[in-house]
Amino acid sequence: GIMKKRYGNELHPLYKRWLGMNQRCNNPTCSNYNNYGGRGIKVSPELTEFKDYVDYVESLPDYDVNLTLDRIDINEDYKKGNLRWTTYSTQIANQRFSGKGFNKYTGVQWSKTHSRWIARVTYKGKTLLSKSFVNEKDALAHRNQFISDNGLPHTIQVWAD
Repeated sequence: GIMKKRYGNELHPLYKRWLGMNQRCNNPTCSNYNNYGGRGIKVSPELTEFKDYVDYVESLPDYDVNLTLDRIDINEDYKKGNLRWTTYSTQIANQRFSGKGFNKYTGVQWSKTHSRWIARVTYKGKTLLSKSFVNEKDALAHRNQFISDNGLPHTIQVWAD
C-alpha cells in the first residue's frame, strides 16, 4: 500500500537517470556539473516532474532502458525534442570533445573486425538495417536512403567533407 507508493519512483528503472540529469544541471557539487549546469544546460520545466519525464522518454523511438538517453544537440537543454535513446557508442561519438573519432555519424560505425563501415538503423529495439560498405560516405548515403524510403523518424545526416 502506502510504502510501495512512496517508494515507487526510486524503484522505477528511469529514476536514477532523472535524478542524475537534475543533479548534473542543478547541483554545483555534482562532479559533472561543469559540463552541464555550469555551462548553462538546464532541465526544461516540462521534464522537471518525474512523471512527465517518464511519459516523454518512454514515448521516444527505440525506447529501451538498456540504452543511453542523450541530448541530440549537446549544447541544448534537456527538453522535449532534444532527447533520444541511443547506444553508448553513439553517445560517445556525439560528445563535443571527441573531435573526429571513428564515428562521425550516428548509425555509421567502423568495424575493426571486418575493416568496413557498417550502416545501421534500429527502431523500437529491432535492427532494421545492418550492412557493410568499403567507405563511410556510401554507408551514410545508404542509411539515409533506407530511413527516407521507410519513412522512419531518424535524422537524415548531411555528409561533411
